[in-house]
Amino acid sequence: MLLRHTTRRHWERHTGFAVAVVSTLTLGVAPSAYPGARLVSDLPRTSRTPLESLPGVDTEYGVLNTSDGAKLRTLVTRPQGRNGRLPAVQFVQWLSCDSIEIAPNAHDGWSGMLHRLVTDSGALVLRTEKSGVGDSRGGPACSALDYETELAHHREAFRYLRARPDVDPEKIVIFGGSMGASYAPLVARNERLAGVIVWGGGARTWYERQLAFDRRAMELSGRPAAELSQAMLRHVEFQWLYLQERLTPGEIAKRRPDLAAVWSEIVGTGADLHYGRPFAFHWQAQRQDWAAAWSEVNAPVLVLLGEYDWFEDPRSAELIARIVNARAPRTAQFHLIPRLNHHFALYPSAEAAFKEQGGQPAPDRAMDLLIPWLRQRLQ
Repeated sequence: MLLRHTTRRHWERHTGFAVAVVSTLTLGVAPSAYPGARLVSDLPRTSRTPLESLPGVDTEYGVLNTSDGAKLRTLVTRPQGRNGRLPAVQFVQWLSCDSIEIAPNAHDGWSGMLHRLVTDSGALVLRTEKSGVGDSRGGPACSALDYETELAHHREAFRYLRARPDVDPEKIVIFGGSMGASYAPLVARNERLAGVIVWGGGARTWYERQLAFDRRAMELSGRPAAELSQAMLRHVEFQWLYLQERLTPGEIAKRRPDLAAVWSEIVGTGADLHYGRPFAFHWQAQRQDWAAAWSEVNAPVLVLLGEYDWFEDPRSAELIARIVNARAPRTAQFHLIPRLNHHFALYPSAEAAFKEQGGQPAPDRAMDLLIPWLRQRLQ
C-alpha cells in the first residue's frame, strides 16, 4: 500500500529524493519504439526516451486537464485492430514519484505486471501520471502533492475514461496497486463498475497500517527481541501525535524529547518528507475511512497480496473482501500469493524479501490470477 520501491537499497532512486534535471533542449517529440505509439495532445514530451509502445497495442500519449489547472500526462493503450467501444481499466498507481511509463528494457516486477495488464487484458487501459512526474505540468511537484489533491486527480481521470467515445462505460474496472489500493474504493464507491482490483493494500486506517509497518520492519531487520516492546510503545505515541494530531516530527521532538529519535527509526523518512511525500499527504490519509468506502463499492472485487509483502498486513487486505462480501456475498475474493513481495518479486523467505536478497521478478504469479478474473468481468 506504499511505494513502488521503498526499501533502503532503492530509496534514493525511487522516491524522488534524487532530482532529475531535464534540459529544455530535450523538449519535443521522442521517437517511438513501435509505430503504434503517438502523441495526441499539445503537452510536450520532456525526454528523448522513446515513447512506450508494446507489440499488439496502440499507445496514445494524451493529457488530462484537471480542474485545478494541472496538465497530467495520460497513457491510453488499446489492442490493435479493435474498433468501437472497448472495456477499460483505470490503473491507479503507487505512492512514490515513479513514472507510470514502462521503461525500455525494464525487467522489474512492476514493469512486468504493467506489460501483462496492457498486452493481455484485451482492454483499453488508462494510466495517468501524477502531478510533477514525467511530462505532467502545471500542478504541484510530486514531493508537495497531498493525498486529497491526488485523489481528486484520480477521480477526474475516471470521469475522463468513462466519457471517452471508445470506452464502454458499463465495462470499466479500477485497478489500484500499492497506495493505489487506498484510492481505488474512494474512486469506485457508488459508481457502476464491472469490478475493482487491488494489489498490496488494505482497509485499516493509516495509523494502524503505519504501526504494523514499523513493527514488521523492526522484526525483519533483526532488532533484538528485548527492545521490541519498548520501541513499539514509543512508536505508538509518536505516530498518534504525527498522524492524528498532525504535528510535524520537529514539533513532536520539542513537545516530547523522549520521542525525538523515533522519526529516524521509521523506514523512508527524511527532513521534510515521508516516503518522498509531504507530511500533509499522511495527515490526509489518516482522515480517510477506507473501510466505509469499501462498504459502498457495488462491484466484484479481487484482492491480491504477496505473502512476503512486509508493507501490508494480510488481515487488512482480507478485510476488504470481508467488507464487500458482507454486503454482497461471494462477490469478493482474497488471494495471498506465496513468496511474492510488494514488488512482484519472488523470495525464499520474509527476511530475504525485507533485505531484497536473492529475489527474482515473478509478476506472472499474480497476473495468472488477475488476467482471467479481469477478462471475465469485462466480457
